[in-house]
Amino acid sequence: MEKPIKRMKIFFIGLLTMSAFNLYSQTITTNRNIVGMEHNLLFNAHKRYTVTQTGVASLNFDVLFDGKFVPSYTGVPVTYENPMVILIEDLPNTHIQMGAIVGWSTRYWPAKRFKIEGYNVYQTEEWRVISDYSQNDYSGNDFKINVPSGSYTKLRFTFYSAVGSNGRLGVSELFFLHPEASLPYYGLAHSWELNGSALYRRSGNVGIGVNAPEAKLHVAGDIKATEIKVVAQTADFVFEEDYQLQSLDEVDQFIKENKHLPGIPSAKQMEADGVNVAEMNKLLLQKIEELTLYVIELKRENKEIKNLLKNNTK
Repeated sequence: MEKPIKRMKIFFIGLLTMSAFNLYSQTITTNRNIVGMEHNLLFNAHKRYTVTQTGVASLNFDVLFDGKFVPSYTGVPVTYENPMVILIEDLPNTHIQMGAIVGWSTRYWPAKRFKIEGYNVYQTEEWRVISDYSQNDYSGNDFKINVPSGSYTKLRFTFYSAVGSNGRLGVSELFFLHPEASLPYYGLAHSWELNGSALYRRSGNVGIGVNAPEAKLHVAGDIKATEIKVVAQTADFVFEEDYQLQSLDEVDQFIKENKHLPGIPSAKQMEADGVNVAEMNKLLLQKIEELTLYVIELKRENKEIKNLLKNNTK
């Protein structure tokens, strides 16, 4: 009987080992199974996409899309007569396989009656109802549902009633977990606080102190650096034989009429549009090269005059 007992012990040890392994093993997410909130495509949605809300009741977008589970609460109740509608547009046109999820969460005062719709543009363009609790009560402080296969460029959340004080609504986060359209925490990298100055990222642009950067790097303030390298633009075309160098008389007349050098933007234009450093460097170099040609020409004329005077004195 000793050998069967040993075999049984080994068998049970194996079962315990497998159970422990399954208990602590990592689940790898794919485009076919549920992913976590780190893939929420709606992080900072109001600064990355077009987000509007209608109705008397309203939520704070800065709280609603910040990734923290601290709710924003409406100041007045949501009702069937005047529901609160949050429309999110300009979402990336990326097709969903099987693993995308949409929903909301809150700490207190959850929605009781609501509807979630998505605008699909894959093969056909149409609004689809993803979940409809407009006619029956929902009970819970969070809600999630798989999104049908398609490509959704818009989401619409409509809230008809809530369980809060006098029917007020609380929402911590709206989320759209779409693993094929989002990088982990990408939307949260859209805004950080650096010593009181906000750093934002939008549509591939980075801004410091400005929440809608219009360039690859948009800074509202000064920049301190030990070295800055700008891609060079040359002006050596000035030395080509066919370059039309203006006469000094023409330059003089232009300055009198316009109060700035020809080919150089006016002070008014630079104040309004700013200065492209690379372009301005090329223009200044062009003027230096033109000035060099003027000096060479004056030296030549001066030499001719000296020779003329020298010959006349003989």
